[in-house]
Amino acid sequence: MEEKTEVSKSQSFVERLSFKVVVGFTDEGTFVLEFLKPELSLYAEEETGRIIEHGGRLVSDVRIYLPPKTAKKMLSALEKSIKDYEKKFGEIEVEISGEEE
Repeated sequence: MEEKTEVSKSQSFVERLSFKVVVGFTDEGTFVLEFLKPELSLYAEEETGRIIEHGGRLVSDVRIYLPPKTAKKMLSALEKSIKDYEKKFGEIEVEISGEEE
């Protein structure tokens, strides 16, 4: 049996659920991952409180900077994890635009 050790969390540790990610890199060669989340709004009639409209937009929630080697290691880990996931649950179907996700 393999020995295991608990990975500690910093005091500033947070968890997020993100529905979109935009990936790019800076002129200095650092990769940037911008995670977006939905911000939803409801609008109601003042007198009755009846909901008359809703709307939403994506807002930036978290930005992470990665050195190139870390970004490439992350890509490799994601590819392996996605393969394992699809073996267990089936293919993940997505439409990939040229720039995002």
